[in-house]
Amino acid sequence: MLDVFGQKLGELIGLRRSTLAVPILDGVFKPNSLLEEAEVLTEREGMEDMARTPEGQLLLACGSEVLACDVKGELSPVADHGRPITALAVLPDGRRAVALGDRIEIEGTAEPLREAAGRPFRAITALSLSRDGKLLICDASAERDTTHWQHDLMEKGASGRLVSLDPASGAVEVLQTGLQWAYGAWQGEDGGILVSESWRHRLLRTGKGTMGEMPGYPARITPTADGGFWLAVFAARMQIVEFVLSETEFRREMIATIEPEHWISPAYSSGKDFLEPLQGGGVKQMGILKPWAPPRSYGMAVRFDAHAVPVMSVHSRVGGENHGIVTVLERGEEVLALSKGAGRMLRLDAGAIRRANAIGGEDV
Repeated sequence: MLDVFGQKLGELIGLRRSTLAVPILDGVFKPNSLLEEAEVLTEREGMEDMARTPEGQLLLACGSEVLACDVKGELSPVADHGRPITALAVLPDGRRAVALGDRIEIEGTAEPLREAAGRPFRAITALSLSRDGKLLICDASAERDTTHWQHDLMEKGASGRLVSLDPASGAVEVLQTGLQWAYGAWQGEDGGILVSESWRHRLLRTGKGTMGEMPGYPARITPTADGGFWLAVFAARMQIVEFVLSETEFRREMIATIEPEHWISPAYSSGKDFLEPLQGGGVKQMGILKPWAPPRSYGMAVRFDAHAVPVMSVHSRVGGENHGIVTVLERGEEVLALSKGAGRMLRLDAGAIRRANAIGGEDV
């Protein structure tokens, strides 16, 4: 009660409370170098998503193509959809569902799905399956397409939604609206659906509230054999970005006068352009980058158990290359992570991940 009163009083007299704090990387989220040290299974510009067929074949969405990836990382073409693929899934009957930003093409279906409840799709970021075989569709924004995600963040967009499609009947249902960049969905054994809301740094349980505040921007959610899931985190949070989001005039001027790649905002990769915004804590004397410096880009994925409790994580820290993790798949004792920032598919050993997390990760 006192906290609420203090907040209201501050608003009345013109004071602004500090809202710049971000959760620290500790506990389950304690940094390690597992993603940076992972085996590079295959490397190709434009990697976006991956999925598995019922027979276990690994499919990769890269640019406009769906590619098959074998155990050695060799790629072979499966289909070309003529425009960039923004999400990929495989239905229980083996048919591919491919999102092309503003539409979904399902193998064997004549017409693509372009709208739900009278509203056209604009930015489909993720496709996943519910337990009854329906397709869960994350339409991240009604205002911006997937290539302009930084605009949606800086404009504080909240027009995303979660949609369900029954492939058998064609029935479409809108499950959740008002989402700040929906980027992944997963249904648990209890029937509840989690959707990752990137700009609010959280997992939202539809109809039942939220799950905490995360130290990064969550992306796609993929199920595991034990009933849990992997959550990809495509960037870590920074206090300076939180500050910019609180400064309306500065933010508007930045959007109007500076190219998006030079904005003070998260990124899938960094360190390749001397015009990138710098931070005072980012460079030591003699030009040595601190691994604990404020991260403009970062690599992270988090493993959750069947109760949606985080149990371990993998990282590529500041100064690393395997940043912008957008999808993670677990198959047996193998974990595959897609680094959009590096254009790499990474392969890790699940046992090694468990052992590294059991001893608390690396000290910094």
